[in-house]
Amino acid sequence: MSISTSERVGVARLLSTPTPDLAEHRAHFGPLPCLDVPQLVDLLKCAGLVGRGGAGFPTWRKLADVAAAGARHPAVVANGAEGEPLSDKDAVLLHRSPHLVLDGLALVASALGAREVHVYVGAAAVQSVRAALAERGDRRTQLTEAPDAFVAGEESAVVNRLQGGPALPLDRTLRVTRSGVRGRPTLVQNVETLAHLDLLARYGPDWFRAAGRPDEAGTRLLTLSGDLARRGVLEVESGAGLGALLARRGVDLRDVRAVLVGGYHGAWVPGAELAHTEL
Repeated sequence: MSISTSERVGVARLLSTPTPDLAEHRAHFGPLPCLDVPQLVDLLKCAGLVGRGGAGFPTWRKLADVAAAGARHPAVVANGAEGEPLSDKDAVLLHRSPHLVLDGLALVASALGAREVHVYVGAAAVQSVRAALAERGDRRTQLTEAPDAFVAGEESAVVNRLQGGPALPLDRTLRVTRSGVRGRPTLVQNVETLAHLDLLARYGPDWFRAAGRPDEAGTRLLTLSGDLARRGVLEVESGAGLGALLARRGVDLRDVRAVLVGGYHGAWVPGAELAHTEL
């Protein structure tokens, strides 16, 4: 699998580091703060950060649910399994800024007192994550390759794979935040979400909300593919205009019949509506 060239559009946060090197990361962002669960929950509530894996679930709710389960040793998982065809955004992030993801993972693992820490990624990102873990001297975090399958990144499929089973969703009576990996409360967060959490912990909710819209703050990573001369992964503010974004990529909107947003579970936006459509 080839990795699309990442490009900065509008505002660069997740893709602001020049290289994936740990020394460059630390020079650019400084030391990692240490926060407990109440502090993280408050930050996430104030920022309004929602999951970047597709469901858009409030990030603080998952964290609080795992903490409320009462287990002494929960599990935490950074989920970078991109089963969506043609989506490269998580792989590009893990190539470009792996230590943002690993710092976010370390923050929640430390706050929760996690016994098990996992990174679950597709084949395209395995090498870069392994190199980043080696740079950090991290022998605790377990790296697992996700199969190239559409449902492999679904929460219960992730848990099943980490337990040695197939990466297939399970019928469950309990959420994984209450009973996940080996029956422990388990926090499964998309890798982009964890990278945002890391920056939020460093710079605070006001900084996070300086980009995006009041009802959906921050930036997000998008993959552009299809009949385009310039494909790739972009970082844009939430609420960016779809037509304006395509125009900046050299697309003549008069030639566009429709744009598919959201992949298999998405919808077609007719060309005539692109100028009025926000992401």
